[in-house]
Amino acid sequence: MDAILRFLTDYEILFYVLLGAVILIYVRKVYLAWRDWSVALFGLEKEVAQRKINAGLSLVLFSTLLAIGLFVINTFVTPSVPGVFQMATPTVDLTAQPTMSIETPTVEITTQGLIPTLSAFLNKGCVPGQVNWSYPLDGDSVSGPVELSGTVNIPNLGFYQIQYSPIDQDNWIPILAGREIINNDSFGSSWNSADLTPGDYKIRIVVKTNDDEQLPECEIKILVKAIERE
Repeated sequence: MDAILRFLTDYEILFYVLLGAVILIYVRKVYLAWRDWSVALFGLEKEVAQRKINAGLSLVLFSTLLAIGLFVINTFVTPSVPGVFQMATPTVDLTAQPTMSIETPTVEITTQGLIPTLSAFLNKGCVPGQVNWSYPLDGDSVSGPVELSGTVNIPNLGFYQIQYSPIDQDNWIPILAGREIINNDSFGSSWNSADLTPGDYKIRIVVKTNDDEQLPECEIKILVKAIERE
């Protein structure tokens, strides 16, 4: 299922071009058949022309429905299915010797403004106005359904994904995904933290550009509390 959705997304424009060409060709055929029907003098000629009109209109309608279905799938279905946009997992070199280095945060000036480098921001890739959390914030306690909100507003945005993991693990589980720019607003889906064992968790925003470049994860720590029963 994930492979089919990725295929439809990758070749979306090509499908639109092909379906558009089919629609144009058969619209012309319908017009020519209608013209033949309007000038036909005999019943048999009108019947043949009518069959051509019906067949052409059927193909035009079918192609139009396919284009609408493709648009709905790529716009609404694909972003909501976790795992469709797969993240590349780094390979660990077991033979490498551990090293320690201290880096000084730097900032580069681009046409989009000030964008901190990988080590520039203290909160693991969270950049106000670009990739950041509005709720919850680092250290917050949550329980029950949580309306996740924040900002994903970068040039050349490919997609983003929200993930969580227990604090002592790196077992990241997807919550939701999207492709639209979000500016200090809801990510569009509620996360039910009541399904989790109460305790400390990590939650992060993972962003990739259209060039398949992954930005530093915007990661925070939260406390999931049990729902108090009255």
